[in-house]
Amino acid sequence: MRSDNEIPTTDEFYQGFSPTIPPKIRGFLWVLVPIIAVVVVVLSVVLPTIHNQYSTGSYTGFREYEGFLMDKPVPHLMIPRPGNTNADNAYSRYVLASTRKASVSPNVLEFAGNWVKIRALPVFRDGMTLLAVSSKAEPEIIEPPQNQTLTSLEGQTLGQFTLSGEIVDTKCNLGVMKPGQLKVHRDCAIRCISGGVPPSLRVVDASGNIEYFLLVDSQSQAVNSSILDIVADPVAVTGEVVQYGDLFVLKADPDNYDLLSFF
Repeated sequence: MRSDNEIPTTDEFYQGFSPTIPPKIRGFLWVLVPIIAVVVVVLSVVLPTIHNQYSTGSYTGFREYEGFLMDKPVPHLMIPRPGNTNADNAYSRYVLASTRKASVSPNVLEFAGNWVKIRALPVFRDGMTLLAVSSKAEPEIIEPPQNQTLTSLEGQTLGQFTLSGEIVDTKCNLGVMKPGQLKVHRDCAIRCISGGVPPSLRVVDASGNIEYFLLVDSQSQAVNSSILDIVADPVAVTGEVVQYGDLFVLKADPDNYDLLSFF
């Protein structure tokens, strides 16, 4: 029974333990919930296309490549460039790895030192390209291209340098995953590098230009297992820089890697 002093109200008060939802609140939820669902779906489609931590990496479909297969200092394929070129830029050099988080198959490297045709998935970012080769791939030995002379197989020493940057893998960092740097990518990079994917030092200069330096020790041997605890952290590495065409290799023993607090 309501007293004459009570003021009628149309507010609907909903108690969580009540078995029914008041009509107005129920109607509001029928509108709100579908809107939230649509927004979530749209954002899940749109955000990955516009999110860009540094620069967008990419990968396309499988295609066939013809080139000279090298296993040192890291596995890579030397592909002749078309048109008029000189000895310094006659080849594009593409690092090789598996389609999985692993090094390129030993079965592929058995063909090192030969001109081959091989099917691979290109992954590229910031001027560097990696070819992901299936473990089931069977390279085909081919005849060397006419009028093609192999040059600079040993590389050109540029001198001793101390370079600061971040240790990344050369596969997922280049385009398979995004973002591909820093701590959000650490677990992925460690899995790739521990599996044999060549590691590199990603260096950004004062103008924002990016360069990758493939990492090996002073004897040109892999350092993968020795650097896992500093992957995705800022480091300074002192060693010898050797240029192989458009690839740069930093030869330094892990003892010459210094962890930095900032870049």
